[in-house]
Amino acid sequence: MKGIVRFFSILLSIVLIVSIAGLFQNGISFSFPLLLDEFVANVKAITDLSSITYESSEGSGIERSVFPIIFEYYSYSLSILLLGFVLALVSALLLTIITLFLPHRLQEILKKTVGLLEAVPDLFIIVMVQLAFVALYKQTGILLFEVVGGFDRPLVLPLVTFSILPSLFLYRIMLLIFEDELTRPYVELARGKGISRWKILLKHITRNSLVSVVNHSKSIILLMLTNLVMLEIIFNLYGITWFIISNVSAQIVMLSIIMIYIPIYIIEFVAKRLITHFTGEEVPS
Repeated sequence: MKGIVRFFSILLSIVLIVSIAGLFQNGISFSFPLLLDEFVANVKAITDLSSITYESSEGSGIERSVFPIIFEYYSYSLSILLLGFVLALVSALLLTIITLFLPHRLQEILKKTVGLLEAVPDLFIIVMVQLAFVALYKQTGILLFEVVGGFDRPLVLPLVTFSILPSLFLYRIMLLIFEDELTRPYVELARGKGISRWKILLKHITRNSLVSVVNHSKSIILLMLTNLVMLEIIFNLYGITWFIISNVSAQIVMLSIIMIYIPIYIIEFVAKRLITHFTGEEVPS
């Protein structure tokens, strides 16, 4: 029940924020009656999605429903977002486990290196990765992945680029969580029973760290959503960002945000239930 209430409260919050922003489309003009009218119109648009339209070509004056064409852009952006998060999570987990088996000196060097990379702006990393592949192609004639998109919609290079910073953030968070877990009494007990370090890390510490990782994953997802906008613009990817920019309207923005929010909420909800089932710990909302 709490989950349903939270879901609809966030949904209405999105509609309210978009309604407030919609009042400023044609200059600064704010009043409660106008806000109420805008809010009601947006709620009606959600209940009748066919009423949300876009101009088929600029200046044509021909309005068409955003469905089903929006799914073409939405599915591409959602694929990059979700696959990028999975790639970042797996990369961070592997790097964390490898780090814990390194000598202390190498661990410190790796931590400092990651700290420096985290300070690099997201935009700089995206541009540098793109330029690196262009330079490689110019020098060798080898094009490993497509560098720019359009309707071809490349996946591998944008995905790798997109997951670099989230991987570093998750790695730093996981390393702190795993190191804290290693000090717990149950780890000493497991070692005393002769259980190998690999098994302790993979079976016990990883499982017990899931709650903390899920709590931190919300901020990572927000970071990735911000980076997704920059990625689609720089790589010229025809995703949901491109569709919004090409068809600017409060209702299209609202619909796009809701379409991104729903699968993220469902995944978060399922992940919390699975973690509670396997660890017995309640994940706070």
